[in-house]
Amino acid sequence: MALTQNKPVLKENNTVLVFLENSVQKDLVRENSTRILSLLHRALDNYHIRIKTEIRQQDKKQKAYLPKDKLKELIKKNPHIRTLKDELDLDLDYN
Repeated sequence: MALTQNKPVLKENNTVLVFLENSVQKDLVRENSTRILSLLHRALDNYHIRIKTEIRQQDKKQKAYLPKDKLKELIKKNPHIRTLKDELDLDLDYN
């Protein structure tokens, strides 16, 4: 379970707010909450910590699968790639 997209936030009353991406992650946190809390209690020597979860809707980014789409994404990040492609006369239409 990867919860690295959003950092947890410490709220008042020893509550840790964990932002999740979907309900599957929420179920996993709920199923493992006893173990998670046990680890936090011991590691922080604080037995009053509680976990609260919140699903945060994020913009779904369409992943580039085709070579042309990948090139467009690369050019967005670094426009010099277009120059390199043009200078080398590269063609992405291959079969």
